[in-house]
Amino acid sequence: MRDAYFDVEFTEVYIELTKTALHQFIKRMMSQHYSLFWRYDTTTIFLMIEMEDYIHELPFVRNASFLTLSAERLNIYDEILAAALEKLLQCEKGNGIVKRAGKGPMYITSYQAGDIESMIEIDGSEKVMMNRNGSMVQYRDDGKALDPRTIFNMMNLEIDYVLMELFESLQEENDKNVTLHKQRLKRLINRREQVKQLL
Repeated sequence: MRDAYFDVEFTEVYIELTKTALHQFIKRMMSQHYSLFWRYDTTTIFLMIEMEDYIHELPFVRNASFLTLSAERLNIYDEILAAALEKLLQCEKGNGIVKRAGKGPMYITSYQAGDIESMIEIDGSEKVMMNRNGSMVQYRDDGKALDPRTIFNMMNLEIDYVLMELFESLQEENDKNVTLHKQRLKRLINRREQVKQLL
């Protein structure tokens, strides 16, 4: 039965799965006694994953030698399935943002090519913001409830920094870095919108 306190939101998910990786994922789900079946429409193939009284749909786009799991937003209410999808993001070099909410702290993790680009932990006492190089900002509020606006302001600083890097790349006419900084800026703005919901 669904855990009312367990909810993982995947946004901007993009994972290219080889047939081997997809078969391993399916075998892992079946070994956990999930029922799996496919549903087709004109452009998308849906992997339906069912257990007890709920069902999840994972949308795939068919390519020549692989399938692409691509979704603007997926809400997963099952811990095993959420962990398996997050492992796919890492192992198959996927992109996406994972927001975990439950009884404890909330975690917002951004993946780029399978690596953790940044992580934010939000609870009532301590906030940690990390990137792939480790902790960027960590602070405590001595037991008092910390205003999420602080996290929001930190993200504004990170966006300002990326804008500065983008400007430098534009001046250098470095098209590759311009594209990378634009993509990073888009992800940061989307993540900031998620944090904004907590204000």
